[in-house]
Amino acid sequence: MCIFVAYNKRLKVDKKLINTHDKFFKTLFSRKNEIREFVSKAIRPEIVEKLDLNSLRLDKTEYIDYRLRSSFSDLVYNCKYGSSGEVKISLLFEHKSQPEEFPHIQLLGYILRILDMQIKQNQGLTTVIPIVFYHGKKKWQNRPFETYFISLDNDLKKFIPSFEYELIDLSTYSNKELADRFESIELQIGLLLMKNIFNEYEIIHKLNVIFANLDKLIQTDQGKQFFETITIYMLNSTTIDTNKYREIMRNISQQAEQQFVSTAMKLEYKGVEKGIEKGIEKGIEKGIEKGIEKGIRIIAIKLINKGYDNQSIADITSLSQNDIEQLRKEAKKDSDLYN
Repeated sequence: MCIFVAYNKRLKVDKKLINTHDKFFKTLFSRKNEIREFVSKAIRPEIVEKLDLNSLRLDKTEYIDYRLRSSFSDLVYNCKYGSSGEVKISLLFEHKSQPEEFPHIQLLGYILRILDMQIKQNQGLTTVIPIVFYHGKKKWQNRPFETYFISLDNDLKKFIPSFEYELIDLSTYSNKELADRFESIELQIGLLLMKNIFNEYEIIHKLNVIFANLDKLIQTDQGKQFFETITIYMLNSTTIDTNKYREIMRNISQQAEQQFVSTAMKLEYKGVEKGIEKGIEKGIEKGIEKGIEKGIRIIAIKLINKGYDNQSIADITSLSQNDIEQLRKEAKKDSDLYN
């Protein structure tokens, strides 16, 4: 089975934002339990019952050619089907907020490329099952390929390629319906976030609903790692500031707030480290130690301005309590210091 993830980039959109959605999507659907459950709910039952979902394995072959690379990104799985066969499931991640007008055209080109590669490698041809994953605002119209054509009668239909695709349009689900449909907490949170990510009002006012099972998630190390991925996705995909997110997390639970603060501080510190490394790469070798010390002070003052306590700042910067108190005094004298 091959799962193809594709999102359209033809609109003038921020490439960094595209990469943010793409990375989160691939992280979510590269997890074995989550991809198994998603496929079982996304494909019609009569096909699912013939799939061996435990045999799902990631196909790392590059199937996107230069013509589609500007529009799509793909994620591919192979899976056993029936007693001895195998299929490819193609999960298409549509990135833009508007539905694709002619998805069959792009899907057809992609499928033919897969089959052509199999022919060139002397392999047997396998069926590709496309799943379109869409999280835009406007409802997606899944219409037959033949409806694209003008003046098409029954005699001409035989000349038109005929195939279907499965559709997961998050705009057609309420938050409750999405949460009830999937058992995996990671899937629930991930899909709810992707559904609401373009509406910051919903994110702010419904985050307690999206994170209803967050405390269960962060009980394990794996869950904490996924929460870091969630935090990065939220901070990079919205203009909501860290303090507002922290306030919302505090209303969810103390544990949620603590985990968010820990993750946010790691991101802040990594940003400083990256800046220092960039400076070194440019040949700024003199005064490196002084630069590192200044960088640590900068990040400490940023954390002070964002309301973090002394112990949290000390944990991430290794500064002493006395040093932090001194920085607090400096910050009070000049509220714009290092901002």
